[in-house]
Amino acid sequence: MVSLTKTAGARSSGARAGWPEMLPTLAWLVALLVLPLVYILRMSFSADPFALTATGWSLANYADSIPFYWNNLLNSVLIGLSATILAFAIAMPVAYGISFYGGRWKAVLLFAFFAPFLTSYLIRIVAWQTLLGANGPLFAPLHAATGLEVRVLGTPFAVVAGLTYQLVPFVLLPLYTAFNRIDRTLCAAADDLYSGRCGARGAMIGGAAGLAIGLLLAAVFFGAGGLAAPGPMLFVLAAALAGAMVGGTMTERFALIVFPLSRNGFIAAAVLSFIPALGDYVNAALLGDIRTQMLGNVIQAKFLVELDYAGAAALSASLLVAAMLLLTLLLRLIRGTELLDVV
Repeated sequence: MVSLTKTAGARSSGARAGWPEMLPTLAWLVALLVLPLVYILRMSFSADPFALTATGWSLANYADSIPFYWNNLLNSVLIGLSATILAFAIAMPVAYGISFYGGRWKAVLLFAFFAPFLTSYLIRIVAWQTLLGANGPLFAPLHAATGLEVRVLGTPFAVVAGLTYQLVPFVLLPLYTAFNRIDRTLCAAADDLYSGRCGARGAMIGGAAGLAIGLLLAAVFFGAGGLAAPGPMLFVLAAALAGAMVGGTMTERFALIVFPLSRNGFIAAAVLSFIPALGDYVNAALLGDIRTQMLGNVIQAKFLVELDYAGAAALSASLLVAAMLLLTLLLRLIRGTELLDVV
């Protein structure tokens, strides 16, 4: 009993002794994170929407902004989710291949993959403008050869494509780290125990996942009202077929050993990619049109064009709450320390 009391006392004294070392970190967090968030939250309840300093209290900013811009919030969620899914489809095979088969060339392969992302974020989006333009290197030769003019800029596809490209590094690094932390002796043992394919069960799960992803992408690209058209339906069926093929041919080693051991990396990648995608507005502004405007575009316009500071703060707070709810849900799946280890 005495030893337990001493241990508890030692722990509490150790925790108290660590506070002086944490004070600089806490001061920076309060100055750079807490105070700006408190300012935004206070501004969102201001009675005068055009004053830079909050005056009075009112809920009108939320009542007037959220219902009117609900479609923009829905655009943010659907476009951000679509870009995150496509970023996973691109980054996961790359991270898996480099981690398990890169050998002594891992660092070189990672640098080669990340080299384009060392340039400015804005320059990369402008490059996508040129690439997807009617007179760009992709569609200009097609127009010259066939006379068919393809216009991609101003469509949801262009916004999702540009945003996906920006999110790939945020997916690749957590997955690569998680794959690298897997004990290779477990994989060697799994080669003997789980050497087959997932087969029919994997095809059913993959087909269902492909169908869901296909419906999501078709709703974003073609509009929810156009899903019954032949083009979107063929797109959905192709996605379901691709998912069934991937699920059926996936190795049992990956499904039963590698994926469970790297689950935290997948969740960390989802957090690091989807939450920034929710607040993005540059891709929608430069690659899309009025139909693809996300909530970030509305917030930017209210702050800098309409000078409706309280309304912009209310939308920012709503987006922050949505992101925090998502983060809380994901952190319920894994412990926060494990997430930080993967990140």
